[in-house]
Amino acid sequence: MSLFIRGAQVLHQGTFKSLDVQIVKSRIIAMGEHLSIPSDAAFLDAAGLLLVPGFIDIHTHGALEIDFNHADAGQVNRVSRFFASRGVTGYLPTILTDTTQTMLRQLDVLSDPNVLAANPTIVGIHLEGPFLCPAYKGAMPGHLLRQCDVALFRELYAASRNTIKIMTLAPELDGAIALIEEAASLGVNVSLGHSSASYEQTMAAIKAGAKGTTHIMNAMKLLHMHDPAILTAVLEQDVYAEMICDGFHLHPPIVRLLLKIKGYDRMIAVTDSLSATGCPNGSYQLGVHTVIVKDGDAKVADSGVRAGSTLTMDRALKNLLSYTGKPAEQLSALVSTNAARLLGLEDVGELDVGKRADLVALDGDYRVQCTIAGGSIIHRGERYV
Repeated sequence: MSLFIRGAQVLHQGTFKSLDVQIVKSRIIAMGEHLSIPSDAAFLDAAGLLLVPGFIDIHTHGALEIDFNHADAGQVNRVSRFFASRGVTGYLPTILTDTTQTMLRQLDVLSDPNVLAANPTIVGIHLEGPFLCPAYKGAMPGHLLRQCDVALFRELYAASRNTIKIMTLAPELDGAIALIEEAASLGVNVSLGHSSASYEQTMAAIKAGAKGTTHIMNAMKLLHMHDPAILTAVLEQDVYAEMICDGFHLHPPIVRLLLKIKGYDRMIAVTDSLSATGCPNGSYQLGVHTVIVKDGDAKVADSGVRAGSTLTMDRALKNLLSYTGKPAEQLSALVSTNAARLLGLEDVGELDVGKRADLVALDGDYRVQCTIAGGSIIHRGERYV
């Protein structure tokens, strides 16, 4: 397939430039001004649009009343199409703590070769638990949490057909260091979260190979002047940090503070979306829990604890623009490039010759008008309908 894009402002090497983009098969093969349009190329007039790297969401539990802890193949297809309409060209369906049987089943479903072939925007799986701290369980089912168990991790990893790319665990648990070392040896990025860890325990985990932290400041011990805790360690060290920019999980000044401390090359915007995403207020499922959503805010029905979000990646970008006042060319890394680098995906997250053609076209209000993944148009917005 050959695709030629003309008229857009293209984010290239940190700046928006008026460039034509030529795509052949899955790759960008040329970028420049006034390129000749190949006779066999499909043409996309993108005048007035911004062309940015496709969004990558490394933490999502579902959408459209579909929960990845329970989804079948057809439902996964529906969620992928919905995410594409929000500019997502890569995502990690996230399995949260559940019974071992359920986790094994869903890891098998999400890594099935037929499912992955039908959903090329799935770039791996995020396993959130079950090795988490009960005191900071958040929306996790406390009775299903457990101490670190390398044998169980290996069983879960095998069920995923080696596609687990991120695993969230609490570094203070017994056996955590051995598990981190085991996961890192297999290429799994360990993310620290749902944790009461001390500064020293967190530093030991980072030294053992942990690469990031899950929804920073949420479901983790916060700092105190005499007890720096996990938060200080992950702020101080050069690890990646997820943040949920939905206006509920982090107050906007906190978002700005995190960016000032960590910089724009280590923070990753995630949705932590649940099955209520894309749906009205009401009752929804998150793993074993019932969740009530009111005015976009999701809470566990029987505890009132906040439970994921109804955020989408395009809305996350809009919120970041509003919260920070920074330009889109600076914020793009937070919704794409940084996640790609954490995952070791060197050919996505930026637009350049030779890179995989994963990109999204946004209008002046940052609404998604076209999503392209692997050189194929996977969503057309109202401009192209």
